[in-house]
Amino acid sequence: MQRNIIETCEDAISDLKQELKELEEKYQENQREIVFLSSANMKKPLESFYGKSSNKVSSNIRNKRAGLVQCEEEMQFFQSVTGIELTKYLKKTENETKKGTIYNHKLVGRCRFVPFEVEFSTLDEQNKRCEVLHINIHMDWKENLDLLELVSRTQKSQNLLGFFRTLSTFTEWYEYRQSTFSHFKEKYPLAVGLPLGSSADYMILMNPDLPGCELLVVWKITINEDGSVTPILDLLPKIPEQAKDLDKTGVLENASVNFKTLLHAFGLQVTIKKIIQSFCMKRGSD
Repeated sequence: MQRNIIETCEDAISDLKQELKELEEKYQENQREIVFLSSANMKKPLESFYGKSSNKVSSNIRNKRAGLVQCEEEMQFFQSVTGIELTKYLKKTENETKKGTIYNHKLVGRCRFVPFEVEFSTLDEQNKRCEVLHINIHMDWKENLDLLELVSRTQKSQNLLGFFRTLSTFTEWYEYRQSTFSHFKEKYPLAVGLPLGSSADYMILMNPDLPGCELLVVWKITINEDGSVTPILDLLPKIPEQAKDLDKTGVLENASVNFKTLLHAFGLQVTIKKIIQSFCMKRGSD
């Protein structure tokens, strides 16, 4: 497996910082020597040499700093696209073999709101091929069974890139669901209920004039065995039995099918808004 962008950028930043430190120390040493020799008879012969040397060191420092800024910008772009933020990266050599060098790695960070700690070992072969040998993942988000199964499958398959790709997609959908529920709760506070908060997988639509009659918008986010993330939405009516008997046209019975038809036709936001306006609001009100 080729080195991923996380490891490459972290290595580049670490190397550039070390080179900058060494160059700055060398530059300061040259400046001290120039001051010391400025009162000697050799001042003029040495001025040309040290002047060129100092200019060269200064140029190298500027180039290294520019490279460091570029790497940091790439890391920020990577974070904005994937939601993955690394707070710590450690790497140490474990063993030298005939095939190559075995390294131990540790990544600590978060993917949007989910913190993680990943420990893995790699075999860097002499032909520059990198093979993942072992993965161990810790995540403080045990309430989601799909994520726990993702961790288990990743530790067996050793597909680290697939893990981060799936985690990024899952958390993106999760945040989108949360912001959508919060939006409708804020806009229609009397019609929308979030008994378990906006992070739950459902919200309740209510009509104040029809006590006991509710519609549940269920929005589950599942992770398949292949790592693909699938949002599943449904509309479930919660109506008293006597009210169901009055439903002669089967509106309640076909609520789920009609909801999915509206989703395909209008999209999520418009569909929920139409249901709220037709079921929860009085005529002429928004």
